Amino acid sequence: MKRLFFNYPLTLCILLLLIVNTQLANAQTWIEVDESENYTARHECGFVQVGDKFFLFGGREASQTLDIYDYATNTWTRGSSAPFSFNHFQAVNYQGLIWVIGAFKTNVPNPEENADNVFMYNPATDQWIQGTEIPETRKRGSAGLVVYNNKFYVIGGNTNGHSGGYVPYLDEFNPVTGIWTPLNNAPHARDHFQAAVFGSKLYAVGGRLTGGPGGLFEPQVPEVDVYDFNTSEWSSLGSSQNIPTPRAGLGVAIFNNEIFTLGGETTFNRPDNGQVSKVESFNTETNTWTTRNSLNYPRHGFQPIISGNTIYVVAGSSGGIPIRKMEYYGTGNITGEANINSMFSSDETTKTFEYGEDFGSVTIDIILNNLNGTTGTYIDTISISGTEYELASNYSNLLVAANSSLTIQALLNNTAQDNMLGSVTVTYNNNYTLTISLEGTLNPTLSMDAIGDSNSTLLLYPSPTKNTFSLNQAISELQIYDISGKLVKTFAGEFEENQHFNISELSVGIYIIKARNSQEHFTSKFIKN
Repeated sequence: MKRLFFNYPLTLCILLLLIVNTQLANAQTWIEVDESENYTARHECGFVQVGDKFFLFGGREASQTLDIYDYATNTWTRGSSAPFSFNHFQAVNYQGLIWVIGAFKTNVPNPEENADNVFMYNPATDQWIQGTEIPETRKRGSAGLVVYNNKFYVIGGNTNGHSGGYVPYLDEFNPVTGIWTPLNNAPHARDHFQAAVFGSKLYAVGGRLTGGPGGLFEPQVPEVDVYDFNTSEWSSLGSSQNIPTPRAGLGVAIFNNEIFTLGGETTFNRPDNGQVSKVESFNTETNTWTTRNSLNYPRHGFQPIISGNTIYVVAGSSGGIPIRKMEYYGTGNITGEANINSMFSSDETTKTFEYGEDFGSVTIDIILNNLNGTTGTYIDTISISGTEYELASNYSNLLVAANSSLTIQALLNNTAQDNMLGSVTVTYNNNYTLTISLEGTLNPTLSMDAIGDSNSTLLLYPSPTKNTFSLNQAISELQIYDISGKLVKTFAGEFEENQHFNISELSVGIYIIKARNSQEHFTSKFIKN
């Protein structure tokens, strides 16, 4: 009887090779997720990852319903209802918030109404937040939306629902300042598309001209428009780089350093409009398109998520019927950390300070902190009350990023009274307020006449100061003395005007500064509180 001998190392290598090849093959095909479909089938919706959850909302069907997918447990739950029936938009995760900009807010066709404001959803608190109003002439839906260098860019869209209002607009929105800036128009108007950023360039891909001379579903826009953030200029790729299958309602995502275009609806090479499962990717290095394996389900009106080297899609319309059907392309390894609501507070709940009768005015710094979390905080308004108090600027419609601070200034414009009381009220995230009390007291010993050059043009600000101050002139030396005349700190070197000088280590009290430049010497007084 013959005995069989096994080459165990060789057998192991073969098995490993088979496993690797199987994994590679799976990574190049679309795999349907085995999940409970107890969520809303919908299309023209948003789908975005924040932290360790997926969020699906908006669209034509049950559009105010928000469904949350926990991939760790493979379960769906329901979140707070959206304030409007958002549809036809590209949702974006920024600062732990989901942003809706450039959407329709109604589902009544011809025409749908444009959303009037920027909207945010905070998954950590399950709260919808209404942001700044969009300028009237720039409101539209069915627009592309991307983030680049902490600013939003809104591309294209339709101002008149599905009735011919397609536009080539490009707008920049700075959430930190609340400023909306129209930029140069794109080469081509388009709606029903999505945009993507790759490197320092924005790509507008796909879409159509809805409701124009071609009717509701055509013409599609085959050209790819590119905006260079470095030069602030638009260009279009050559006709040979047009999207091979022109379509609208497609998903667009950056995956494996290529621009993937997924599904959509089109009349291209068809007798009528219909959904497709086509997947094509564009390589920006070689300027070539590649056809990839198709989706398992033809669909349009959906948005992809990129997570863990994987593309995830769900929802959309297939054959005119809204579907669920989550599927993925890639390794299937979702990544994400918990999204934690930041703690918003001020450096002090009561600001106490002293002033001399001849100070004229006092500047009070208030530091608003947004710490220990991953979410930005939206400031609606900041107001001030109290006789002779005012704010140094208009503070409204501002975003304070996670783990950062915003310094605002209150001004007291009358220092002749014994006691001056006031308060600053910060309204944030629509429903919350933070109040800082102001308590100023007249100190007769703090006269500016006692020390100082009457003809000096040197100004120190803010005054009183807490940790740093600046001077309005360039100087070459600065010395600080306490009220007894002892030298406590020296700054030597060439300092430009508005240079910050750090005195955080000094105790609260009254100090004298002596400074000089090439023209004159200065002497002045300030209070550290």
